[in-house]
Amino acid sequence: MGNNTHPAILIIDNDSKILKEFKEILGNDYSLYLTESSYHALDMIKKGAHFSTIIYNNFMPCMYGNIFFARVRNLITATRILLGPKDRPDILIKGLNEGGISFFIPKPLNAFMVKEIVKRAVSRSDFQRKLMHERLLLKGLLDNLPYGLAFKDEEGRFTRMNQLAAARRGLTISECLGKTEEEIEPSFTSQELSRFNERLKKEERFVEILEVPPNDRKKSLKWFMITRLLLDRAKGEIARPSVLMELDITKRKELEMQLQQAEKLKALGTMAGGIAHDFNNLLTTMIGSLELSEELLEVSGNSEIMDTIKQLQNNALNAAKKGSTLTERLLSFSRRKKLSVQEMDLVKIINKNYDLLLQTLQMRYAARFKKQTEYKVENAIQLKIQNNLSHSLIIKTDPAQFELAIMNLCVNSVDAMSKGGEITLVLDKKDIHSDKAKRLHLNPGLYAIITVQDKGEGMSAETIAHIFEPFFTTKKLGLGTGLGMAMVYGFAQQSGGQIHVQSRLGIGTKISIYLPIYDEIN
Repeated sequence: MGNNTHPAILIIDNDSKILKEFKEILGNDYSLYLTESSYHALDMIKKGAHFSTIIYNNFMPCMYGNIFFARVRNLITATRILLGPKDRPDILIKGLNEGGISFFIPKPLNAFMVKEIVKRAVSRSDFQRKLMHERLLLKGLLDNLPYGLAFKDEEGRFTRMNQLAAARRGLTISECLGKTEEEIEPSFTSQELSRFNERLKKEERFVEILEVPPNDRKKSLKWFMITRLLLDRAKGEIARPSVLMELDITKRKELEMQLQQAEKLKALGTMAGGIAHDFNNLLTTMIGSLELSEELLEVSGNSEIMDTIKQLQNNALNAAKKGSTLTERLLSFSRRKKLSVQEMDLVKIINKNYDLLLQTLQMRYAARFKKQTEYKVENAIQLKIQNNLSHSLIIKTDPAQFELAIMNLCVNSVDAMSKGGEITLVLDKKDIHSDKAKRLHLNPGLYAIITVQDKGEGMSAETIAHIFEPFFTTKKLGLGTGLGMAMVYGFAQQSGGQIHVQSRLGIGTKISIYLPIYDEIN
């Protein structure tokens, strides 16, 4: 059947003479399949035989035409022709309504009429098949595109849409079709949509990169490259349909922002390192001079005057030492201060410093929020260690700088929790493969991950973009130097690792330090 180039026609009639007539009229131009059984015809169709056209005698003894065509209309795209007496309009109406027939051939047969009707039926089948093929192509394209795609009519109602476009709106495709953008758009205001439409009328095609709020508040913001396009007018139509394409570029945007941040931090580090180096030289001279003058004062005269001078010198010396500490942090941020690298058991150093760390955090909370008497200072801060490691890990870094980095992260968590709460220190390890390594700016390999997480006030994306910059702080005057996170960043970089921040306003913050694993102890 498939090798014959002639269109295939299935003819069902319990009158062998009628079948013979059809063979004589159509046999030279078509591949005919003749049967006197309705069930045999159904069996052929169900087994997948392809027919361009089906001709069926309405008064078959076991199954009338309207019933037969109602059964096959969803099984095959063939054009359906009903065969019957011309003086029975009732059977024609039933065939149209229930069987979806397209043509009618009256008995007795007229050769010219039969040829013309079958010719039109075959042409219609070819058209229907091509149309179905186009629809399948369009559906396959819509379903598998890597971006949201939607078509709108001239009145702005959605006529076609793929799953990605519907999902961005938090709906199914069927819930979107027939609706306007204004009715179902969760992220843009009516004023913004009006601006888009006015611009489309003027430009006929434009592309915008926009930050799109999610339809679910628990999810984070995303970036989309949104293209709007007016299509050509259909023949005889005045209005023009339009197309909406939405490409999720969140990952690309995040990588661009990370690259910009890395370049900015590199420039800041170079500048901070230069300033800190020169400033540290001055401080060294100041501290040395003050210490020498203190020794000289001890052998001098008037004790009362000497005590006053000593006090002033002590103040100056303490201030100079604090300045020296700040420059050390700046140098650490800019990677100019070398770490005292040692092999270190991660679990042991965390457990060893637990009591001191907890006490420091509780004291920090007491000092920071002492005016908030409605909250009990005692046990307001809890520190939990969540060890996900099956055995100990050895890392190579500076223990003092490591402890200071963890302290800085935990102190920031305390400052973000005015009502107190739990800070969790999570110890984990991961094998970072090439794709994720690129995103995190790490070399592929095994890493220990130390995460400090809290349920504090969280940070906005804008704040996260600046937290590693020296002297940037959101704390009130006197409560922070803005160098803590800069120091943590410099420490992670110098240790061959990286720092990763996850935070949302009102939900909390997770900051992870990735450090290469040197060895593992079973």
